[in-house]
Amino acid sequence: MSRRDKILLISSSHQNPDGSVARCERYWTSALTLVYLKAFTPPGFQVELVDDFLKAPPQSTDASLVGITAMGLQIGRAYRMADSYRQLGKTVVMGGQWVSLNPEQALEHCDAIVLGEAEYAWPELVEDFRSGSLKKRIYRSDRLHDWKDLPRMDLQSLPLFRRELMRESLYRDYYFQFPLLVTRGCPFACDYCSVAQYHSSGFRTRPIGDVLRDLQDVQSLGSRSVLFMDDNPVANRTYAKELFRAMAPLEMRWCSQCTIQIAQDPELLDLAADSGCFLLSIGFETIRQSNLSDINKNWAKAQEYSEMIREIRERGIQIVALIMLGLDDDTPEDFDQTLEFLIRNKVAMAKFHLPIPYPGTRFFDRMDREGRILTRDWDAYHYGNAVIRPLKMSPETAMAKYWATYEDFFSLRSILRRFLPPARRNLHISLHYLLANLAFRKLQRAGTHPYLF
Repeated sequence: MSRRDKILLISSSHQNPDGSVARCERYWTSALTLVYLKAFTPPGFQVELVDDFLKAPPQSTDASLVGITAMGLQIGRAYRMADSYRQLGKTVVMGGQWVSLNPEQALEHCDAIVLGEAEYAWPELVEDFRSGSLKKRIYRSDRLHDWKDLPRMDLQSLPLFRRELMRESLYRDYYFQFPLLVTRGCPFACDYCSVAQYHSSGFRTRPIGDVLRDLQDVQSLGSRSVLFMDDNPVANRTYAKELFRAMAPLEMRWCSQCTIQIAQDPELLDLAADSGCFLLSIGFETIRQSNLSDINKNWAKAQEYSEMIREIRERGIQIVALIMLGLDDDTPEDFDQTLEFLIRNKVAMAKFHLPIPYPGTRFFDRMDREGRILTRDWDAYHYGNAVIRPLKMSPETAMAKYWATYEDFFSLRSILRRFLPPARRNLHISLHYLLANLAFRKLQRAGTHPYLF
């Protein structure tokens, strides 16, 4: 096999504030992109996969084509890696949401980009490379991928989920759960969300039979635990209910990101619990309705959050709350009120963010127009760093309150109040996350913040 038939695919990590690269031995949030691209690579290529969170990519490689994907705060490191491989004479291509929303910026660091979804564009790029040179700087498909189109691509179903691909070392050795895909996109259009912008607020679903086949393949490999990599698997309630009914006999355990709308439908919530849901990562964003309206998320009702959390927890489902602190109507006191809200409602985990305006989103455009963006150093676009000027406090105050809130959330007082008395349903899940909180508290006190991954 010639060097021209070798491809190195990298999923980038990010740089810590001290300049080191964020790494971990096992990854809590599994990823799909690398094995997905390998599955769509035309035959005849040797493909090496490297997740930068788990191990360092090779500084030198005999592959002639290097593909790099990144999102959010990973993009700064991804650009530096792309520059380095180009200096070695490699052909470098990039893709992902950030790249797709900022193509001209990305093209300063690579030879070509895949804009949008990869199914129709990646095989064309690879075949061009095999023929001698890339014919374009931007590879894109003329339509969004839909699973009903797969037979036209000579595939029976998404190749990512074939059992042989599940045996990839990324799955087997490094990820806590098998990552699977059920839906794509989200019908909402929150201003801060790059997902909505990337998918043009579209939403698509996989055939339920294909999902069930994938779950059975996971079982055949000795696991019953999966992570749905969806942004909002319940956006189509009719589809979600049918899927959960079909999943129930399999006795799987699953978790996913999700919107609070799952708690607006008791039947949907019951079916999710009966199908094996044990954890949902939910973007509450803020407990101020004025803030929700300001970021175009006024379909969510902050005054209903407590009751909805209670409904979810009563089904034995634990919650990771995604919270933005320091939005435009927040004062320093709102950090404390948000913390008390999470403790009072016994939320198992929380991931806090200061507002981050990712380029390509409506939120970035508005902050840019208002002259409030403080830096365009992409390494600084970190969850705990103030990259926009708040309206009701200084950037320094916002950062100080952010870190204090994180520390208080993992205090012994907070942990005990959130987990005692223990939940009656799925007691073992509650105890698991109690221990996880204690472990995170230990890491935090040692100066490591695990949720910054």
